[in-house]
Amino acid sequence: MSINVGLIGCGGIAKAHAEAYRAAGASIVAVTDIEPKAAKAFAKEYGAAVFADDRALLESGAAQAVSICTPPVAHADAAVRALQAGVHVLCEKPMAFDVAGAYWMRYAAARSKALLMPAFRHRFLPAIIAFRELMTSGRIGDPVLFNNVFCGPAFKMESTWFTKKAIAGGGSVMDTSSHSVDLFRFLVGEIVDQHLVMHRHFQTTDVEDAGILSVKASNGAIGAMHSAFVAGSGAAFIDIIGTKGRVLYDYLEPTVLRWRLTKHDDWRTEAVAESWGFEEEVRHFLGAVAGEHPLAVTPDDGVRAMEVICTAYTERP
Repeated sequence: MSINVGLIGCGGIAKAHAEAYRAAGASIVAVTDIEPKAAKAFAKEYGAAVFADDRALLESGAAQAVSICTPPVAHADAAVRALQAGVHVLCEKPMAFDVAGAYWMRYAAARSKALLMPAFRHRFLPAIIAFRELMTSGRIGDPVLFNNVFCGPAFKMESTWFTKKAIAGGGSVMDTSSHSVDLFRFLVGEIVDQHLVMHRHFQTTDVEDAGILSVKASNGAIGAMHSAFVAGSGAAFIDIIGTKGRVLYDYLEPTVLRWRLTKHDDWRTEAVAESWGFEEEVRHFLGAVAGEHPLAVTPDDGVRAMEVICTAYTERP
C-alpha cells in the first residue's frame, strides 16, 4: 500500500520495520532518533528526511503513520503525540514502560481517528496462525498446559538499556515475556492469575535476566513462560497439551508444526512458511489504516500484557 511512514527510533528493531514497510510498498519518508548518527544512517539508506525529535516529525505532516521503535520509556509520550496529531501508530512491545502509560495510550487511541496497534508480530507468523487453527478446531481438546521458552545467550544485554529499569521498565520478563503473554491469550484464553519467580545473574544491572511467569486462564489452562538473557544455549518453542492431544512449534525448526492426538499416536507434521512475522504484521497494519479490516491486535491486547507482567512484578514474594 502506498503510504508515507515515519520511524521514531532507529535502533535494531527499526531495521526490521523499515524492511517490512519497503516490502509492503510503503515509503519511509521521515526518521528521528536520540542519536543523530543513527537517524542520518537510516535516512541515507531509505531516502528519508531527518528530524530532531518526534514532535518535529509529527509537526511536519510528512508521515501518515509511524512505527515507534524507541526504548519503552519513550513509547507513551510519542504514541500519544502521534495519535493526537491524527497519525497512525504501530508501537513495538512492550506497549509502554508501565501500566499507567499503556492506559494513557489506549485513552488517546479511543479519542483519535488514528489507529494504535501494539507490535505483537508472533500472531502473524504462518506457524502461529496454523497453531491457532489446530487449537480452535478442537482436535487436541481443551487446553491444559502451555509451556513456552524464549531464551538465549544474550550476555551483551548487560551493557544495554534492556537491563536498565529506568529505561526498559523490567528485564527479560518485560522484554521477552510480553510476547509470551500475548501468545497465551491468543492461543489459550484470557489470563486471570499470574505469578513470577526471577533472578539477576548480571552484576551491574537492576532487573532480572531470567524468569518464569506462570499464569492461569479463565478456562482453567495453566501456562509457564520462561525467559532469559543468560542461557548458554538458545531455545524458542511453544508446547500446548490438551485433553485430546498436543501441539508443538519449535522456532529453531521454523517450517514445521508438530501435533499428535494421543500419547500412542506418532507425531504428525504440517509444513508452514518460514517468516519473522514483520512483513505480515506491517501489511495487516497498513490494511487496517486503509479501512480494509479491523485491527487484529488492539490497544486492549497491549494493555493486558502490561497488566499481567506488572502485576506479577508487584505481587512476587
